[in-house]
Amino acid sequence: MGILSMDFETETETIDIESIDTLWARSAQKEQIDDDVAVIVLKIHHPAFSGSTRSYDMSICGKTMTEWVELAFDKCPVLEIETTQQADILETIRPYLSDKKYTAVFYADTPLLQRRTFLSCLDFAQTKRMNVCKFERGYIFVTDYIRTAERLYSSTLPNFAGQQDFMLVCDMDTLAQAEAILKKRIIDFHLQHGVQILDTTWVSIDADVVIGKNTVIYPNNVLQGKTKIGDNVVLQVGNTIINSQIDDNCRLMHSVIVSSKITQNSDIAPFTYIEKGIMKK
Repeated sequence: MGILSMDFETETETIDIESIDTLWARSAQKEQIDDDVAVIVLKIHHPAFSGSTRSYDMSICGKTMTEWVELAFDKCPVLEIETTQQADILETIRPYLSDKKYTAVFYADTPLLQRRTFLSCLDFAQTKRMNVCKFERGYIFVTDYIRTAERLYSSTLPNFAGQQDFMLVCDMDTLAQAEAILKKRIIDFHLQHGVQILDTTWVSIDADVVIGKNTVIYPNNVLQGKTKIGDNVVLQVGNTIINSQIDDNCRLMHSVIVSSKITQNSDIAPFTYIEKGIMKK
């Protein structure tokens, strides 16, 4: 029985799928539900990705696909298991079951999975009192049931989270699609938190970058790694900033800052290169 393409018998209950927004609104009010859940992340390498890097370790906006998936689980205990497409899912996860009431199984090749969707999956399974709840690219199990189950009796819930959250990333084309979506999510986050980005199509920001309020970012800026940008900073055209700290009220243009710190109120002259240094006013 292959874990990527299994045919399951449908439970007798008719499933009335609520909208993801309705489920999210309800589950957001009781996030303690995930205190009863242990998560298993299955890591399957897709051969369309060549080279020494496994597909689940491919980087998108500063995080591996596995890391993106695990962001959805917050405080839940997470166990990663490397497996294959041909492995039986019950045999794969059964030796690793915990004492948690629910066991959630998701895949490391779905980097678009969001916490709101994970919580909605949990809420749906709990509300419907289902022993097995199968989504487009994941499962919620009642742990005690799965300890002794000989096979799974559940059909896939169609379009539970739309086309994005469970999108399978298995080649360079789907990797590029996922990267575009994650880039937009990062940009939207900063826009909503008081950052002015003058041309969002020409700015690249990694997932772990922190940007203060009232900062202005012009086109052709690249912010990578664990970079921290303060308040009221102006990043004129053409900067690359990697694993660095830019304090409040600084101005930069056409500069490269690597593993360095720029103290507050500093104006950096164009075409400056700083690596492992501290630039003071």
